[in-house]
Amino acid sequence: MCALAVALVQTDYLTLRYRPDLHRLVGRWQRPVSAAEFRQGYRAMLRAARQHNCPYWQLDLRGRDTLPDDDTRRWLLQSFLPELANRLPEPACLAYLLSPSMLQQILVPVGSATQIAFFSEEGPLTAWLTQCQHRSREVLLEAGFTPPPAA
Repeated sequence: MCALAVALVQTDYLTLRYRPDLHRLVGRWQRPVSAAEFRQGYRAMLRAARQHNCPYWQLDLRGRDTLPDDDTRRWLLQSFLPELANRLPEPACLAYLLSPSMLQQILVPVGSATQIAFFSEEGPLTAWLTQCQHRSREVLLEAGFTPPPAA
C-alpha cells in the first residue's frame, strides 16, 4: 500500500484505507464475514467516503471469497446502495476485485444510481475507476443524475 494511504479501519475482517493520491477508498475483506460484520464494514466505508468526500471505492473481496447470503445481499441492494446514492455529492463508483470463481457467481444489480463493476484483475479495475473519476459533471447531469441535497 502506498505510504500516503490513510488507515481508516483495521479489523480482523476488513482493512479500509483512503488513498489521497488517487482519491480512492480501498477496502480489503480479510476473511468470510457474518451478516453483522458485512453491514458494519459497509457502514464504515460510507462514513469514510463522507469524511473524505470520496465516491470511488476499490473493494477486494478475494480474502472473503464468499458471496453474502440472500438477506444480506437484499440489504446491500435495497437499503445500502440507495442510501449511498443519497449521502454522497456525486454518484459512487464501486469496483470489486473478485476471485474467478466468485466472478462467475455475481448477479449485477440493476436500477441503482451507483455504478458497480466486477473484475478479476487489478489493471482493468484501476482503469475503470480512473475513467469514472474523469467523467464530467455535465455529462452526468445530461444522463439524468441529480445530486442529493447537501447533508
